[in-house]
Amino acid sequence: MKIIRLKKGDEILSGITKKLEAMGTKCGVVLGLGALSFAEIMNYNLKNKRFSSKKIEGALEIGSFTAVISRGTDSKIALHPHIVISDNKFKTFAGHLKKGIVSATFEAVIFESNESISRYFDSKIGLNLLKLD
Repeated sequence: MKIIRLKKGDEILSGITKKLEAMGTKCGVVLGLGALSFAEIMNYNLKNKRFSSKKIEGALEIGSFTAVISRGTDSKIALHPHIVISDNKFKTFAGHLKKGIVSATFEAVIFESNESISRYFDSKIGLNLLKLD
């Protein structure tokens, strides 16, 4: 287990990816919490195989952040991140995180695995799915 922190102004996904690369992480899980000033979340429609997205700005609390760490089809780190956030009126949003800007802090725990996990494109689903080698 390792603990990481991102600071105000950091973009969550690129920040996590840089830290994972520096640690030499191959695969695992990220669990985190903190606050954002901006988030773009997505929802996948299986029928038309397209994502819809929603951009949210303001004082956003991260109630839950979870990401599976694997290797993409190019062997680079691939994050599959989901997030639950709430605004200052406690309205909650959830989905696949496309982008997030840290407003105060982001704290996360990394659970690494020695398994070899990669992704492959499944044309029936329309997504890059886990391939357990």
